[in-house]
Amino acid sequence: MATASAGEAISPGGETNREAVRHEEEGGRGYRAELPRSSGELLIAALRDARELVRIEPHIAVPAERVAKLIATAREAVQAGGTAEDVIWAVWQASGLAERWTDLSLAGGARGAQADRDLDAVVALFDYAARFVDRMPKAGPEVFLEDLSSQEIPGDTLAERAPDGDAVRVLTAHRAKGLEWDLVIVAGVQEGVWPDIRLKGSLLGIDELVELAEGAPLDFTDATAAALAAKQLAEERRLFYVAATRARKRLVVTAVGGEDADERPSRFLSELMPGAVEEATVDDHARWLNLSALVADLRSVVTDASQPETMRKKAAEHLARLARQGVRGAHPSEWYALTELSDDRPLSWPDGIVRISPSSVESFTKCGLRWLLETAVGAAGTSSAQGLGTVVHALAVLATEDLASEELLGKRLDDIWTELDFGGVWFNRKQRKVAEQMIARFMRWQEDNGRTLVATEESFVATVSEGVQIKGRVDRVERDEDGRAFIIDLKTGTSKPRPDELDRHPQLGVYQLAVLLDAFKRHGLSEPGGAALVQVGKAAGKDAKEQAQPPLDQADNWARDMVDTVAVGMSGPFFQAKVNDGCRTCAARASCPVNDNGGQVC
Repeated sequence: MATASAGEAISPGGETNREAVRHEEEGGRGYRAELPRSSGELLIAALRDARELVRIEPHIAVPAERVAKLIATAREAVQAGGTAEDVIWAVWQASGLAERWTDLSLAGGARGAQADRDLDAVVALFDYAARFVDRMPKAGPEVFLEDLSSQEIPGDTLAERAPDGDAVRVLTAHRAKGLEWDLVIVAGVQEGVWPDIRLKGSLLGIDELVELAEGAPLDFTDATAAALAAKQLAEERRLFYVAATRARKRLVVTAVGGEDADERPSRFLSELMPGAVEEATVDDHARWLNLSALVADLRSVVTDASQPETMRKKAAEHLARLARQGVRGAHPSEWYALTELSDDRPLSWPDGIVRISPSSVESFTKCGLRWLLETAVGAAGTSSAQGLGTVVHALAVLATEDLASEELLGKRLDDIWTELDFGGVWFNRKQRKVAEQMIARFMRWQEDNGRTLVATEESFVATVSEGVQIKGRVDRVERDEDGRAFIIDLKTGTSKPRPDELDRHPQLGVYQLAVLLDAFKRHGLSEPGGAALVQVGKAAGKDAKEQAQPPLDQADNWARDMVDTVAVGMSGPFFQAKVNDGCRTCAARASCPVNDNGGQVC
């Protein structure tokens, strides 16, 4: 999507690439100033006019174009005089989601459950729109939207509705009075829950106040309390009798308990059928009542050679029937270890050149599969921490100006903060304070820094060997007192490497290798003097923390060897998953075999 980056929005000149458009005027030259647009304004413009997406890559623009078409469909339905229900139906038909979500729902699994929820939400929306049109037939879609957005809790009718076809009714024992069913299940009949003989009353003790107002003395003796408890127990027993007598043919009553558990079955179970309570344990191998569990059971029988042949054939027949219905995982072509690789060719690179960034070297070294899924497939996603880091990096560039101060940076932060969205007003305020703390740490570090600043946000390209390049951007290039290059990487995160990891830190090592390969020769810097991570986030503590790597020894080729190894891995056909300290926050863990969720077969 076309958006203005944080660095663009707060550039030192206060302009974006859409401002100060030069043009010729009669009698002289001038400039036509065009006000910058926020990311929200750019998004709205793109959805209104597809020409805004011309400069966007197709795979990014396609989702926006799809949403724009649905908005255009809704606009046409409104112009044709359709009601709110007509407009929603037109958009639903144009979306093409009906068949897709239905197929996913029938297939089961996690995606099927999500599709169920999505379909339920659509049905609820149509139901509400139908009731709205019935109540206010002359009101247009605009009134419907205003009515819907003004609700603070979901609206629903309080009227009873008869079940449509076969259905399961879930209701209390009080609501069941006067009704009957062939099968009734009374669940959770636990001691302390049913019967619940705790004395019940209102918060203010209205019953006691009424008795006192009528002149009756309040009696808190043990005999009175016992009488009330007996009365409450009798009422609970009558209520249980009502629930148990709702069944015409079959009654199932359930409870849980055990010797090592606090839960105990209710005394009513023994009163209902003395000595006839069946015990069920986990040894019964009960499974969840869903398609995924059923498919797993059938597959385990089919592939178990110790099972009787007749049972294996029956399980295979059931799997075949489920596969014809499109149930996921039923067909052997979808079974783990039976599916052939779709493509075992090595990963290709444009022009046959493997372009490696310093950060990707560190990422690939930790886990090759995560690098592939996040970098090549785009599974990384975005987070509020990344957005905040972008803002802090942009302000750090402004802080290098001669007249920069914390007050000036605060004003620039004010200019852009209203355009940022971290998911809530209270969280926006919290993140604003965090950003101010980071900038304050950076300013104090910059004042104490004795090296000379050469460049900020410096792009570079360096050739390591034939077909291998280092390409990236450094936050700061500095010159030390010996005239050597010192690379600074600004970190805004909550964690930092251990001191014993700095000597061979991959990212810093690649930065220094780039210096050796004349990536910054244009600044007269060809000898590395070291590199450092400057922690300004939560990992820093009270003040910024500089974690330095000593100058790269030209006789020790560990950095070059590491880049060559990574280049071979990045251009290979296989990518290994490794357990590391980043697994907990990995966006691709659902597809990773070393993760419990990613390693599941069904």
